[in-house]
Amino acid sequence: MCEFFPSLPNESCRTEIMNQPLNDQEFEQLDDILMKYGHDDSMLCVSELDGFLTAIVSGPDLIQPSLWFPVIWGGEEHSPEWESEQEFQQFMMLVMRHMNSIVDVLMNAPEHYEAILMVNTHVEPPVYIAEEWAFGYMKGVDLGDWSKLPAELETWLDVIDLHGREENFSVLEKLSLEEHQQTVKEIEPAVRELYAYWLSQREHLKPLPIKVQSQAGRNDPCPCGSGKKYKKCCLQ
Repeated sequence: MCEFFPSLPNESCRTEIMNQPLNDQEFEQLDDILMKYGHDDSMLCVSELDGFLTAIVSGPDLIQPSLWFPVIWGGEEHSPEWESEQEFQQFMMLVMRHMNSIVDVLMNAPEHYEAILMVNTHVEPPVYIAEEWAFGYMKGVDLGDWSKLPAELETWLDVIDLHGREENFSVLEKLSLEEHQQTVKEIEPAVRELYAYWLSQREHLKPLPIKVQSQAGRNDPCPCGSGKKYKKCCLQ
C-alpha cells in the first residue's frame, strides 16, 4: 500500500496514486484549502476549480502549470503563504490527480463525464447551479487561443459562456427555471464536443498524466513548473 505523505517510495506507487480519482474526503480537503486562502479574486470552491481544470485540459494547447496555477489564486501576487511544504504538496497532488481523472474520463469514457456543479437541495426537484463551474471554465478558456474554433462549434462554447460571464446574467434572469435547468443540462455535452474537437487538432500533444514531485526541497525546482526555486515561488 502506498504512503501518501510525506514521501512516495517508488515510481510505480507514485503513478498509482496520481491515477486515482479523488474521494469525497479529498474533495473536502481541496474545498477547505481554497476557502482558507481564498479572497474575492480567487477560486473559492471545487466546482469552479473543476470547470477551470476541465478547460485547461480541453483546449488547443497544453498549458503549463506555471501559467494556470497562479490563476487559481487570482494572480501570482495572491499566492498563498503556505503553512508548510506538506500543505502545498498535498494541495498540488490533489489538484493534479483531479486533472488526470478529468483527462482520463474525457479520453476513454466521455459518456461518463460529469461536471461538478453546485446544487440547491432545499427545493424539489433539486436545482443545479452552473455559474461557479462555468466561470472557472471560461477562465481556462481565456488562458488559451480558442479563436480557431469553427463556427459550428462556437454554439457549444456559448452554452458554457452563457453561465460563465457576468454580461450574460441579464439573459439568465429572463429564463424560467425550466429553461435555466435545460441550459445547465447542455453543459456536459458541450464539454465533450469541445474536448473531442481540440484533441483531434492536437494529436501531437497527447495529454499525459502530470507528475508532481512527492517532496520538494527549498532549493529544488518548484513543482508548479514555473522554473523558479521552490523557496522563491510557491513556498513563499
